[in-house]
Amino acid sequence: MRRDAWSHLGALSAILLSLSCGDQVVVRETQAACGNGVVDSDEQCDDGNDSQVDACTDGCLLARCGDGVTRTDLTASDDGYEACDDGNEEDSDACLSDCRVAACGDGIRRVDLAEGAPGYEACDDGNDADDDACLAGCVAARCGDGVLRADLQLGDPGYEACDDGNTDDEDRCLSSCVVARCGDGIVGPGEGCDDGNDDPTDACHDCSPAQCGDGIVQAGELCDDGNAEDADACLSTCAPARCGDGVLQVGVEACDDGNADPADACTAGCAVARCGDRIVRRDLQPEQPGFEACDDGNLDDGDGCSSECLGERCGNGRLDAGEACDDGNANDNDGCTNGCELARCGDGVLHRGVEGCDDGNAESGDGCDDQCRLESCGNGRMDAGERCDDGNRQERDACRNNCVPAACGDGVLRNDLAPGDLGFEHCDDGNQVDTDSCRTTCETARCGDGIVYEGVESCDDGNRERGDGCDQLCQVEGCGNGRLDVGESCDDGNAQVGDGCDDQCRSEVCGNGRVDAGEACDDGNRVETDACTSACLSARCGDGIRRQDLEPG
Repeated sequence: MRRDAWSHLGALSAILLSLSCGDQVVVRETQAACGNGVVDSDEQCDDGNDSQVDACTDGCLLARCGDGVTRTDLTASDDGYEACDDGNEEDSDACLSDCRVAACGDGIRRVDLAEGAPGYEACDDGNDADDDACLAGCVAARCGDGVLRADLQLGDPGYEACDDGNTDDEDRCLSSCVVARCGDGIVGPGEGCDDGNDDPTDACHDCSPAQCGDGIVQAGELCDDGNAEDADACLSTCAPARCGDGVLQVGVEACDDGNADPADACTAGCAVARCGDRIVRRDLQPEQPGFEACDDGNLDDGDGCSSECLGERCGNGRLDAGEACDDGNANDNDGCTNGCELARCGDGVLHRGVEGCDDGNAESGDGCDDQCRLESCGNGRMDAGERCDDGNRQERDACRNNCVPAACGDGVLRNDLAPGDLGFEHCDDGNQVDTDSCRTTCETARCGDGIVYEGVESCDDGNRERGDGCDQLCQVEGCGNGRLDVGESCDDGNAQVGDGCDDQCRSEVCGNGRVDAGEACDDGNRVETDACTSACLSARCGDGIRRQDLEPG
């Protein structure tokens, strides 16, 4: 169902649930539509758009070869790429079943075109050989096409002993692609006659008239110069000398091999074969001198056929016109690309072992720099967006793993420095709080550093001295804190009197010179015989202690 059809059905559906315990009704509203970006139960996919030509069609079906829709979101090198999609499994039309465009040479013959129509194929054998049943242009081989078939044996239907591309029966190759011979009934090169038999008693024997050589041109003779010389205009067989008779006519012919092969060292015009004569020699192997892979009739380089008649194509292992290099292989990742250009940074082709990347541009900051090196933290180079790069994955040195310089407060404790070195950290808690265990200078909090460590210190006056209001443990000095501070004789942690330590942290003992709770007097001495006894009781008559601090009277 297409996306517009979904929208016409409506977006909302109501589900009414009647509960057995009463008449309560629950209404649930759901919105399900192809294109909402959510894969619903009846959808194979949903990419949230209405494009018909990406991985998910506008009907929320997964795109596939054969669905009749040509994907346009991929390049030729991507998996799933489609050059065409005609929606059928037929291989013999313009689009193959694997979504490749049909082409001559793909090994599949198209049957959807009439003869004469562009792209028509009479055959397709999947190769570019011209000497088999199907020529490289997907034309069926035939006698007279000028191409000698090499795929058949003598006696096989279609076998060709020669093929000179014409219908002339008076040359060395008959129109039936059979080599002319004496006795075939056809007067060919070098024959004065040919009666089609081998009767030595008739007027023609061994393709020579019976009266040949008497110097008189008689019936059945084409010429008769009265001599046995074969190098003049009339052969000893009373046949006029001509190209293809196998006899070299000096001053007229450069060669004459007398065969029906126009593509060997001597052409059908009795000229020595040469590069540029528009005839491709077929009698030599590639390693032999004079071998021709092509012959376009000129000696120009750069037109597909070189001045040495070798095919100019990238990958042939020869440096042809217009090529910077040619290493003869199909490896696109070495020093010579498959386009026969010298590998270079920025050509979009990764030169393995030399480049770490190649994104086809000379820009930095996009993951691949202008020297085709991967831009990544840890490569040892300062790339765009990096403040440092030491080439390692050590998080706790001067350059962190995110290529940001280590800094006090980043939460990472450096371990590459010794105490006293610039930048050494005792701690690093990653915050700017100066009153916790690690100060903002990355020094461990300690009593005497002048900053109150919350929850541990009650004061910190920057020293470790007692008696200045903040003691050596960074606790506030004061009566009642439960610690014996300077100037205190006791500190029981409270401000009560009468418990042995008064509210000024003085010991409550008889003899301290203060009348504490429970004392009648306290004269600050331990003299038993004055007005205040050593038990801090007022002296009185009858207490059993005789006073000695008074004179009589």
